[in-house]
Amino acid sequence: MNTRRKTNLRNIVSRPNNGQTLDVQSVDRLITGPCSARIHRWAGFAIRGNQLFVFLLLFAQSIGSHFVTAHATEPAGHTFFYVSPGGDDEWSGRLPSINQQQNDGPFATLERARDAIRQLKANGPLTGPVTVMLLSGTYRLSEPFVLTGEDSGTPQAPITYTAYPGQQPVLSGGQPISGWTPYRGQVLQCSVPEARKGKWKFRQLFFNGQRYLRARWPNNDQQDPLYTGWTYIDQPIKNGGTLLSKFSYDPVGESNEAGPETWTKVEQAEINIFPWYCWVNDIVPVKQIDAADHTIELARDIHFSFMSLMAGNRFYVENVLEALDRPGEWFLDSDSGTVYFWPPDETIQIIHFSDVIAPALDSLIELRGTLDQPIRNITIAKLTLAHTRSPFPDRQHDSHHSPMMHGAAVTLAHCRDCRVSDNRCHLLGGNGIRLQGANRENRVERNEVAHTGGAGVSLASDKPWNTNEWDNQELLEQQSGRYPKLVRNVITNNHIHHCGVFKKNCGGVHLFAINSVDNVISHNLIHDMSDKGMTMQDGYGRFIVEYNDMHHLGLEIADTGGVMVNRWYPLASDPELAHGNIVRFNLIRDVIGCGAYSEERHPKGEGDSTRDGGKLSVPYYTWGIYFDNSGVDNLIFGNIVQSAVLGGVAVPVGSPQNNHIENNIFIGNSAYQMDLRIGSASRGNRFLRNILIYTNPGAALLCARNSISQSMAECDYNVLWAGGAAPRIHGIGDGSLSEWRKRGFDRNSLVADPLLIDAENGDYRLHPDSPAFTLGFQPIDVEQIGLQNGNAD
Repeated sequence: MNTRRKTNLRNIVSRPNNGQTLDVQSVDRLITGPCSARIHRWAGFAIRGNQLFVFLLLFAQSIGSHFVTAHATEPAGHTFFYVSPGGDDEWSGRLPSINQQQNDGPFATLERARDAIRQLKANGPLTGPVTVMLLSGTYRLSEPFVLTGEDSGTPQAPITYTAYPGQQPVLSGGQPISGWTPYRGQVLQCSVPEARKGKWKFRQLFFNGQRYLRARWPNNDQQDPLYTGWTYIDQPIKNGGTLLSKFSYDPVGESNEAGPETWTKVEQAEINIFPWYCWVNDIVPVKQIDAADHTIELARDIHFSFMSLMAGNRFYVENVLEALDRPGEWFLDSDSGTVYFWPPDETIQIIHFSDVIAPALDSLIELRGTLDQPIRNITIAKLTLAHTRSPFPDRQHDSHHSPMMHGAAVTLAHCRDCRVSDNRCHLLGGNGIRLQGANRENRVERNEVAHTGGAGVSLASDKPWNTNEWDNQELLEQQSGRYPKLVRNVITNNHIHHCGVFKKNCGGVHLFAINSVDNVISHNLIHDMSDKGMTMQDGYGRFIVEYNDMHHLGLEIADTGGVMVNRWYPLASDPELAHGNIVRFNLIRDVIGCGAYSEERHPKGEGDSTRDGGKLSVPYYTWGIYFDNSGVDNLIFGNIVQSAVLGGVAVPVGSPQNNHIENNIFIGNSAYQMDLRIGSASRGNRFLRNILIYTNPGAALLCARNSISQSMAECDYNVLWAGGAAPRIHGIGDGSLSEWRKRGFDRNSLVADPLLIDAENGDYRLHPDSPAFTLGFQPIDVEQIGLQNGNAD
């Protein structure tokens, strides 16, 4: 830990001191747990000294390709195996390329390398590190590569699966589709017998490193794909007493598009729909369409029975042959097993290529430990993992809070001191990296996780979820007893982006149904998310979210946040779970939000505007940091939130207790800079030494309820700036600052320009003469936020 970093950490404590400056001497008690999680030894290369590095460097310098014949320079005590698509599992696997006699060389499969390590162990304990190196090529997996407890390493003899230096191995869960012939115009067709009668069902097609989505109606504008190309429910229709599966629709669409009246295989179509208040989406098979009456009946109810269909909900229909009307679209006829595809470039002669890929597996690498025999000291590094199938919506947890419960590029189940680092996980149907069950002191670091069907990185179980229960300690203990305990895992320096392709309700980092003991999420860059940057749902204990850079979040979901925490409680009866959460030194920008329903949207979504003829609300109903049913003993310190809707921080639901919001900067949120609509049963909440800035005349400084005098212990020493106008308080008397101060709040706060150097262009430093410093505001070291150690943007 460098000196500058340590100084920053020692500027934080978890409790205020009656409105005075921070008690810096007590900081060690706060950071003992969180900081220790960041300095665990790596289970990979870092703990092996420099022998491996020197060896690999010599190899990389001595060759220009993977055709290597020398291996005698391997350091003593370090065993290497090699795997290549051109290898042979009958060979020794000890050579990176075929020898001159053509009778030895690398293995062909990871399974054979794993079994070779098992054979080493059968001859006695490993005496040094073992590394399996993969050479360039595509490894098409017919089943996941699985490691179990018997495949563990030790601190002295860790086991690593990684790329050979300079090589780019790809582990693919897809299978090529070849044999294309002309169909009509630019559209090609290919027979896939395995897909007949739904035996192989897939919703993705990959070509030349891109994912192409199914033919859809209405078409969207490819320059504005998220907020165009929708049609809308006119009215739900009761069907068997519910409002979940039948509706009339608004027959929109361009005049040159083939509408439902022309479709011949309606039963193969599915709708992608955002029901109710647009918290989730669902992909549902169509049962029938009456084009004359403009009604659609679905083959099943939408997921989550309390989320009925509502007038104004948006949807589109996909997998329709007649809608295959532009490059990049495709259609699967599951009756005949025929795929139709319009290649994205008319110059591509796709009939000569076999790199059209459909996903066949939903999981690629699985470390399957058990409580009795966890997997230890394994590293998965520097691999590209791609082309997995989406489990959504066919396998869905009963709770909409959950990430996808099955399927990921890499899954760690009951692991300890393992590491997933420097991988590229992309073009996935499910999650990127998943920690499932009881995991302890693992590291997920420096990976790129992108274009996933669901969450980027998840720490989760498949257990039942919590209720809205705050005070029944016995019930809380029962619920916690069902959850696995995840201890001091570190998710750091990952670049996570464009997640939520299929399951929109998700997070770049997603925690669900776990007991958390100081798991750390730090220094990640997260952007272009369908929903949250991070979400923590239905759990217990403390997590630490710090130094993350997140922007362009909540692009497709309403009622969301950059960081959203829901039904997450400290558990006083368990010393490991008794602490509240820490969210500090994060930069959160552009939390958008999108909703479509005809019901009156105010006051929940103040600050919204509309798109698509007034039917789509964007931006809409978001916060920067959102504690929903979870406001107990949380520290929110040193964050910067710019351009959300309803506030930089919210603790609006339930009875939040003893939350401390200090030293944050909230800028240009379109409705309020802070949401203090706290319930009357709340106690002990503090809002101190924050900077609130807005210039939009339609916005307000903050919003509150008349019960604020009971629920807020302190609100003071803040800098308030409305661009020179009088700050406005929403929901309190006449809305004036003087009325607010009569209630005992912000009496020592300053109405003044805080003198940020250049917030419009991303420079959030304060001028040395900032009035915030006179109130005890501490500088936020923005250089420490986001990816570190040379990671690329």
